[in-house]
Amino acid sequence: MTLFSKILSAFGVGLLSNMDSGQQSTGPGSRSTVAGITVNDDRALQVSAVWSCARLITEAVGSLPLNLYSRTADGREPLDTTHWLYQLLRSSPNQYMTPLEFREAMTLQLVLWGNAYALKTYSGDRVVALLPLRPEAVTVHRGPEGLSYHYQTSAGPVIYGQKSIFHIKGFGTDGVVGLSPLAYARQSLGISVAADTHAGSSFANGGRPGGVITFDKFLTPDQRADAKRLYEGISAGPNNANKLWTLEGGSKYESIDIPPDDLQMLETRSFQLAEIARFFRVPSHLINDSDKATSWGSGIEQLNIGFLQYTLAPYLKRWETTIADSIVAPGDKRSIVVEHQIEGLLRADSKSRAEFYSKMAQNGLMTRNEIRGKENLPPKPGGDDLTVQLNLTPVQNLEKITDA
Repeated sequence: MTLFSKILSAFGVGLLSNMDSGQQSTGPGSRSTVAGITVNDDRALQVSAVWSCARLITEAVGSLPLNLYSRTADGREPLDTTHWLYQLLRSSPNQYMTPLEFREAMTLQLVLWGNAYALKTYSGDRVVALLPLRPEAVTVHRGPEGLSYHYQTSAGPVIYGQKSIFHIKGFGTDGVVGLSPLAYARQSLGISVAADTHAGSSFANGGRPGGVITFDKFLTPDQRADAKRLYEGISAGPNNANKLWTLEGGSKYESIDIPPDDLQMLETRSFQLAEIARFFRVPSHLINDSDKATSWGSGIEQLNIGFLQYTLAPYLKRWETTIADSIVAPGDKRSIVVEHQIEGLLRADSKSRAEFYSKMAQNGLMTRNEIRGKENLPPKPGGDDLTVQLNLTPVQNLEKITDA
């Protein structure tokens, strides 16, 4: 990045499109907002809507089973549990984390910063450990030899090559880095933080911002200083809230009462809830915004389907394609399939599930044991055969079935 680009970045100008070489930008450079609030990543997470959206997506993605399959001549079969890739992704990604914790940490990076980074440790040509890096400490550089990752540490910057970093990229313009949702939502977050701060300070004064003391003549500087010293304690804090003072010399006190709805800025804060939810593509009713109706239908199954299709599916696909591209060994790319199991998220009520399973079994699309497995029930003898209803048998075969 040139000095001129850094100066522009400091004022929030430029770097909206990445250059074909050098440091790549993930969003606007400035952290200041028109509300006068500087919003960093930690402060953003203190906004309830950001916390709720991030946690909802992160825990949903992290809790979905990540299945690994090996292609066969007849289709595919589950990957052997002793395979190194299974051990890495399903057993122990590193010495500090469980697979769930690793996937949640990486997904949270992706949700907030638009990029998730993990350092790969190799044994030969196999990746044997994945250790998440702090995304705010990583800058991506594009060069003639590919991408390099500059990681700021307490001992100074460390530069890693493209092969050493597991990089999940979010929505972006160039496919090199993802755009940071927090960076682009900073103006909306600034309004939310300012509203929270104003409401908190107002409540600290008992719901009253103070009053107006009117004098019948202009004051001299000394008189103005004396008046400030005498009367500023009227709304100085919780202990002095609504305290009545005896005023002298013909001065008059006027109370300023603000309706509770105005004081809490309910409309502004409610609007910001939906505004922030839009940045994360989370329906506001899923983060307990009960004021907003949904057109997705009233059934929990329909809500889950909509959330899966429009919010979670892009995250799941990015996980799958990045694993296949960055972790699966070159010789295994055509034989190994990475895929999330989403049936648990789409699980309907018992009546709907029974109807679905009945149709799948009666039409020869699933065996009884496959159905029992989805309900966490043990297999039964004879349950591995596909069956169909006799009333769907071709007419020319009815005689053969009757004779049998």
